[in-house]
Amino acid sequence: MANEKLSRPEVKTILSAAAEADLQLCALSGQKNAHRNAAMQAAQALYEERVRRTLEQMDIEQVNKSRQGIRISLLRSAGITNVWQASGMSYQAVCAIDGLGEQSAQKICDIVRQIVNNTRRTIRIRIEADHPGQTDNDLIRSLFIMIYGQPMIQQAAQLCKLHHQPLQGELALAKQASNPVGWIFKSKEKKQQIIDAAASITSRLNGPFGDGVLTGQYSKLLAADPTLYWNDFRQNAAQYYAQLEILGLEWIKKDTGGSLPAQLAREIEAQKLDLRYLKATLRSYQEFGTKYIVHQKQCLLGDEMGLGKTIRAIAAIAALKAEGKTHFMVVCPASVLVNWCREIQKHSQLAVTKVHGNDEEALLHWRENGDVAVTTYESISRFKLPEKFRISMVVTDEAHYVKNPETQRTKALVGLLKRTENVLFMSGTPLENNVDELCFLVSCLQPELAQALSGTKYLSTAQQFREQLAPVYLRRTRNDVLQELPDLIEKEQWCVLEGQEKQAYHDAVMLENFMAMRQVSWNAPTLAQSSKAARLLELCDQAKEQNRKVIVFSFFRSTIQKVTHLLGDRCMEPITGDISPQHRQEIVDQFTNAPDGAVLVSQVQAGGTGLNIQSASVIIFCEPQIKPSIENQAISRAYRMGQVRDVLVYRLLADDTIDERIMVILQNKQELFDNFADESAVGTESLKPSEQSWINALVAEEKARLENETK
Repeated sequence: MANEKLSRPEVKTILSAAAEADLQLCALSGQKNAHRNAAMQAAQALYEERVRRTLEQMDIEQVNKSRQGIRISLLRSAGITNVWQASGMSYQAVCAIDGLGEQSAQKICDIVRQIVNNTRRTIRIRIEADHPGQTDNDLIRSLFIMIYGQPMIQQAAQLCKLHHQPLQGELALAKQASNPVGWIFKSKEKKQQIIDAAASITSRLNGPFGDGVLTGQYSKLLAADPTLYWNDFRQNAAQYYAQLEILGLEWIKKDTGGSLPAQLAREIEAQKLDLRYLKATLRSYQEFGTKYIVHQKQCLLGDEMGLGKTIRAIAAIAALKAEGKTHFMVVCPASVLVNWCREIQKHSQLAVTKVHGNDEEALLHWRENGDVAVTTYESISRFKLPEKFRISMVVTDEAHYVKNPETQRTKALVGLLKRTENVLFMSGTPLENNVDELCFLVSCLQPELAQALSGTKYLSTAQQFREQLAPVYLRRTRNDVLQELPDLIEKEQWCVLEGQEKQAYHDAVMLENFMAMRQVSWNAPTLAQSSKAARLLELCDQAKEQNRKVIVFSFFRSTIQKVTHLLGDRCMEPITGDISPQHRQEIVDQFTNAPDGAVLVSQVQAGGTGLNIQSASVIIFCEPQIKPSIENQAISRAYRMGQVRDVLVYRLLADDTIDERIMVILQNKQELFDNFADESAVGTESLKPSEQSWINALVAEEKARLENETK
């Protein structure tokens, strides 16, 4: 009997459960705007709190900074000691202060208003991860819910779309089973319809619609412990700031193309992007950079390290894939081969084929299946591709590796570029004191433009040169686009040589052994006699007390071994040139998961490029490097998008040694690089003597100095 299959209590239970599930899912599906509004309110509250804090720290003396004769003492007597207090006063309230006339009061109000407006316009906002206040906490919680609630809301919307309408009809039918009198007079066909409706409702309840899993997850999300969302922020800060940009608040700084000409910037902004194959959320400056790559077709992305050039390259490939393009190739140093493969898999739906060495099978697989081949500079010279085979896009990472047109890898790359219409060169250091290197890279992309540049590259002013570069070269610095980046604090740690470490340095100088001279203090007979080792140990202990992790860089393997021995169990396995790229990443992963106080020791060449190590916030150089780009690359392993703590950089230096001379040269080189590379400007060849010549001169100068001291 039909009514024996479905009792009235069962019907009531099913109807109640289905109605409740439908109500909860429909309510959840409509939460998107609520979460966005909550995040906007929290963000605005944080902004207002930061403005207030900044104005509170401005002494009222700022009002008379332009020396307009305002009697600040009268304001202080009235209890007004900072600009924030003054900003809350009306004109009438200022006039009421004894000794201030109407004219002075108006002047004070105008100046205070100007200071407040300027503060609002220029203040840089970042979320405090180390010592968060209530506004920081409220914003992180709102963004956490917004980020992880979004997929839940979308899933709820899909379930509602699938179940809500048909469920209403089924509920209306099933309700009729709860009326025993009415049931008797129903036809057999009607009874079957009611039974089928009840069965369908039961089926819906047993699936995602009614099992309560989704709404349960959402409830847990709303009740998340602060530790959970703060840990998530520290690990994924870039995602939180990307969501913050999406809110579209006026005070959130957005890149508009840097120094690009206005017309070109407008064309780039108008470029359409289909990013269906991309998993990541782009920052506004990253989206602009991706549009630039796609629109310009052949270009050099020279953004400062740590701004996410890799994700923009992946986004550009994804956009071209959506246009119907099929084959893409990334050419990179072997040290970052594995990292490229992982990043593509993590941030996109593109298939990745690693083509390394003489792996013809992998190359054939990519030719047949498409998507992205990731290979090395050394491998491309061995490629055997059909004459008419075309590549949709070639991405060349660390493009300054091919600055010399005579090398085999440069010739192989130039041959590869003839097979493609879209080319992206990437380099955080597109030139190192020599603009000719930059011009050669441009010539590989747009020969006609490179020819035009040759006539302006030695101008004393760089404006014309930058304007000519704009169609092919985009460079932004961290300060241009990352308002939330914490401070980079660089400190020189000068040590005084004593006893046998001083004698070891003297011997190295007399032998004119430059490499031994650079290892000053580290070539002491024992670590107990090394002043640099003692200071390193102090800095690592201090970092542990502050709950920080440390990266120690040195050029020398012997120094790496000594540091590893000195620090013992707190060290990870050191990264040297002998460690495979894949194992380097495994060591970094272990370091990321290690407790505070952990130390990663690395050769600067091996660990200074291609690795993301935002979990560290202290960097120690055991000796100065001979190029600013080497140190900049190493620092950018930690000081990059996603870093939430101030980064402390310590340079261990020995007083009255070659360290002091190298630092002077480094400073001059960095000034040259800042003046030209960051603005896509130029220098002259006369500013760059060969590396060996200045090293020889430096050694000779140091030897002469010590000989004079001993006379």
